[in-house]
Amino acid sequence: MILLFCILFILFEAITEGLLKRFNKAQWLFNNYVQAVIATGLFIVWLFVFALPFDSYYVPTWKLITGFIFVRFLIFDPSFNLSAGLHINHIGTKKWYDRFLGLIRDMWGISTIWFVKVISGVVGTCFLLGIS
Repeated sequence: MILLFCILFILFEAITEGLLKRFNKAQWLFNNYVQAVIATGLFIVWLFVFALPFDSYYVPTWKLITGFIFVRFLIFDPSFNLSAGLHINHIGTKKWYDRFLGLIRDMWGISTIWFVKVISGVVGTCFLLGIS
């Protein structure tokens, strides 16, 4: 269930931000604080829905946060790019991780980035499901 909440939060943010970029150009709405708000909301859902009522389902906090970041790394960029009307492999130039991904793309190609994204998505999924 926590994986479903995570994916829905990420997709909601990515598609909303992409549609705003495509049609409204309101980039100030999704600056730097939105990821922290979503991660906090995910932690609260995990705490009150799963961790407190059920003692048998326990995922350490560091695994929850790391799993969210890894799954977000896999899902966010393709869904944002498609909803913003960009090519699925588009990498921006403004944010530091986009510049880093651009360097990797220029050195080894886009397939290296997709390989790392898939591996991080699998590891993040395992973390969110509580698989060690």
